[in-house]
Amino acid sequence: MYEYFESIPLDESFIAFIRELVGEEGVAIVSFLSENYDVTDETLSQKTGIKLNNVRKILYTLYDNQLVSYKRVRDKTTGWFIYLWRLNRDNIEFLVRSKKRAVLEKLKERYEYEKQHIFLFCPKDKIRLSFEEASEYGFKCKICGGNLESFNNTQIIKFLERKIKELEEDISK
Repeated sequence: MYEYFESIPLDESFIAFIRELVGEEGVAIVSFLSENYDVTDETLSQKTGIKLNNVRKILYTLYDNQLVSYKRVRDKTTGWFIYLWRLNRDNIEFLVRSKKRAVLEKLKERYEYEKQHIFLFCPKDKIRLSFEEASEYGFKCKICGGNLESFNNTQIIKFLERKIKELEEDISK
């Protein structure tokens, strides 16, 4: 009858996604749900100090994104329905993996862009322009009008290569 429950360790990228989706209050709710199972919205409100209406709004947003689920039971004394909330383990892992894949694709796009372009920069305004952009401005800074200098993007390319490799290894685990 009882279900086995083990707390869910939360990945940093998952926390960042939750923060972007529902803010710091959402992070507090998800953190509490990661360590507790079948929790009412009232309990979440009391334990996190977040207003009940905000807790419900966040739970519905998380539910719409399939990150939480609920079970509905009838309170025997009042006859009212009580909703017991929990994190969806499988969807958390799926979401984290898909977000990492999306980041990996963006890094690969940026890597290709860096490899295929020559860059110039303005030492005064600290802006960087591709060769094509610089030629549109006559190889002058679009802010101050000063001469642009050559920019070596080797460090950026190496950094992107390292991050791509790390992310690919992480995703393949």
